Amino acid sequence: MEKNIMGIQDKLSKGDHVFYYVEDTDCYIDNAISYIKDGIEHGDQVLFVENERLYPKILERLETLFSEEQLKNVHYINNFTFYWRNGNFHPPTILDYFSTLINPFLVNELSFRTWGHIEWRDDVEIFKNIQEYEVAIEQLVPEMNAISVCAYDASRLSKSLKESLLNCHGFFMTDDKIAPIIK
Repeated sequence: MEKNIMGIQDKLSKGDHVFYYVEDTDCYIDNAISYIKDGIEHGDQVLFVENERLYPKILERLETLFSEEQLKNVHYINNFTFYWRNGNFHPPTILDYFSTLINPFLVNELSFRTWGHIEWRDDVEIFKNIQEYEVAIEQLVPEMNAISVCAYDASRLSKSLKESLLNCHGFFMTDDKIAPIIK
């Protein structure tokens, strides 16, 4: 049985951008399911960017909670396809692809939310590109009138990258809590 992200649904509103610092995979899965569940229950389309290792586990649990028709509101994209579309983490390419994916929601005036699990290979230049991408998303999210969660595995983040991510998100989430970031 999935548990709710502690207070997330009460603390977030359209236009909020969340940095999720993931430390425990089981909690992560519970939180992703809770986020999707809340989205479906509120009539949102959910753009869910996840790796091919975790998505089947999440989908299996979602299938016990929702009908096939309800699950049509969940739009899964493999995270390596999404973030590494041309073989590198290139923010303009990612943002262009993102715009293509959300355009039908915007054109049809559908409420939506996004969840992106950002992963990368060992790439020393990734810091600058992630920062550029996140700054752009921070500017886009309020314009899109959507909630956007960006999940990062804690074990992959340097102290400086974590600090950078805190500076370009409005909320900081861990496996068991969420709070606004005071800037």
